[in-house]
Amino acid sequence: MRLTFSNRGTVSGKIYFISDVHLGAPGDGRSAAEHENALIGFLRRIRDDAEMLYIVGDLFDFWFEYRTAVPATGARVLFEIYALVQAGVRVVYLPGNHDIWLGPYLSEQVGVELPGGPVSVTHQGVRIFIAHGDEFRSDRTFRISRKILKTPVCIALFRLLHPDLGALLARATSRVSEFRAWRRPDPSRKIFTRAAEAKFAEGFDAVVCGHYHRPLCERVDGGTLVILGDWVKEDTYAVLENGTFEVRRWG
Repeated sequence: MRLTFSNRGTVSGKIYFISDVHLGAPGDGRSAAEHENALIGFLRRIRDDAEMLYIVGDLFDFWFEYRTAVPATGARVLFEIYALVQAGVRVVYLPGNHDIWLGPYLSEQVGVELPGGPVSVTHQGVRIFIAHGDEFRSDRTFRISRKILKTPVCIALFRLLHPDLGALLARATSRVSEFRAWRRPDPSRKIFTRAAEAKFAEGFDAVVCGHYHRPLCERVDGGTLVILGDWVKEDTYAVLENGTFEVRRWG
């Protein structure tokens, strides 16, 4: 599902983008509290000058809402996101491959907007395509498994598991996949470049995505490609200000 958000091309507050925080994942040289504190510091800092914040997938290493329970991981971060919303900042949360099961708790209780997939937006006169980035993968097995996981039958079956067991299973799977992803050679950049060029041919000025875990902001054929990095090792984010993108490192 794709929705369109637009400020009608006017120059206004800063637009921020983050992805791949992976709250709840094993620490990379810091504790879970230190991991959260870094992001909380960033969220508090942008409260005064942000117009919008896009969370471009994988805020959580695992997220699933049962009918009467939600994960305890990252509660302090959700409090800060709620404070952003209350301060008048629009927060849009796109699903990644680790948090495809976003649900009404986040929208109704925290106040984030959940478009459910990639979005086409216009900010400061720049037409932008925003997606987590796993959509660009071409391997058939990954695409089929993602579709299966999003079916009502799969969601209903997962709800039969005790929340602790479900989280344990999901995190064990996550650790295996991330171990493989972060240690393989670097074939993905060409995939993102080709996907961005296709979007530029459709009339977009910029493509913003995550998933790749390596920050990048550069001109490619036809527009600007922004890859957001992560908050596991990099603590990077992007900001759109006066029609120009910049990738920065927090702290």
